[in-house]
Amino acid sequence: MRFDLNRRWARLAMTSSVRLRLYRKLATMLGNGLPLLRILDDLYQRASTQGRRPNQPQAIALSEWKRAVQSGQMLAEGMRDWVPRPEQLVILAAEQAGRLEAGLTSVIDVVRASREIRSAITGGAAYPVLIAGAVLGYVYLFGVLVVPEFARISDPSGWRGGARGLHLMSMWVRDWMPYVVLALALALVALLRSMPRWRGNARLVADRLPPYSIYRMVTGSGFLFAFSALLSAGITVEKSLLRLCECATPWLRERLEGALLGVKSGLNCGEALKSAGYGFPSPEIVDDLCIYAEYRGFPEVLKLMADEWLEEGVARISAQMKLLNGVAIVVLAIVIACLVAGMFSIQEQVGAATRLLR
Repeated sequence: MRFDLNRRWARLAMTSSVRLRLYRKLATMLGNGLPLLRILDDLYQRASTQGRRPNQPQAIALSEWKRAVQSGQMLAEGMRDWVPRPEQLVILAAEQAGRLEAGLTSVIDVVRASREIRSAITGGAAYPVLIAGAVLGYVYLFGVLVVPEFARISDPSGWRGGARGLHLMSMWVRDWMPYVVLALALALVALLRSMPRWRGNARLVADRLPPYSIYRMVTGSGFLFAFSALLSAGITVEKSLLRLCECATPWLRERLEGALLGVKSGLNCGEALKSAGYGFPSPEIVDDLCIYAEYRGFPEVLKLMADEWLEEGVARISAQMKLLNGVAIVVLAIVIACLVAGMFSIQEQVGAATRLLR
């Protein structure tokens, strides 16, 4: 039981940063002519402090990888439970082609691309999320604690203008806000779950708009890097698409299966993606693939296209997030202005009512 808990913790600890460092060490040591088993043993000894701390996350992972290689399996097979499926497929293809070092280098590019896109999204979304939390906090504070106190002093049915609006907001906060927040949370969960699953013609329209357009760009970038890595490992276009289908989400599988039909009918990968009709990864990329797929050095060109599209995508996401930041700031300013104006109105009308009573 203790080992299972340690293993689960170790799997959670195998983040993209950890995997990136391991891939880079493996590729560098392989490039210097060291045998794989010796490399894994050396890395295990370092991760476990010469065997004294075998329950360290990296030590547990490297121990399993080493046992797999010792038993005659491939390194990629030992990595099955430790790395994402697309990364494992690229390493497996490279290992089968006898180009493990090149495969690990390609996987480094895949991981780096995913990290850059995630950093752009999370970094850009953090500020709007904080502002949204601040808005909800202010509204809840005024609706539950501040406005009801004034309502005890003066009958709110006689309030007018901003005071009346603040009273209605207070009633909404107490009666409906928990349900609205719950509905928004459920809608967010449904949105996130729909991104990799929702298919069909309606999704083609949604893919042109955020946040689905961002998901298309993120997934498309990962596809280009993985596809390039598989082709560089000597795998044919058809087999590369088949392998990517094995680990694809329903949304991505629909697009890859459409391209597979075209490849099987004799089209190059660019024409096949175009005939599928999904515009994936993007119409511009598809047009470029139609040309480059006919010439030698296609895997290298594909890698360059993936790099360029990643840079453009990160810049596009950053611009969208800056716009979202601006909208969030404006919303916060409007909410605070309405609350302040409402409070001045309440104080004025409560003061007037108090003077009349005197």
